[in-house]
Amino acid sequence: ENIDDHLVLSQELVGSENAFALEVRGDSMKDAGILAGDLVVVRPGKDAPNGSIVVARLEDEQTNESTATVKRLFREANRVRLQPENESYEPIYSTTAQLEGQVVALVRLLR
Repeated sequence: ENIDDHLVLSQELVGSENAFALEVRGDSMKDAGILAGDLVVVRPGKDAPNGSIVVARLEDEQTNESTATVKRLFREANRVRLQPENESYEPIYSTTAQLEGQVVALVRLLR
């Protein structure tokens, strides 16, 4: 929603002309090799294979504010489990998470 910059990547690489990138904050996916400051490239869509890394939007019921999170997706009976790749974090279970898309690439700037 808030565009900070543009990153041009080959459509062959990302598979969609509507792909977008988000900067990762935090270390919940470090064991999957996704680190704070990385850019994840996301193919938009509401469907992603079980076990894939996705961007999901979660709404705080008290504040009505939403946040995006990068996690591994597992569909369960009547909910989804958004699994971090860092044992210091607990999974997020949700019946209302909105899938924004599947992570298809990672960009790491060496500074």
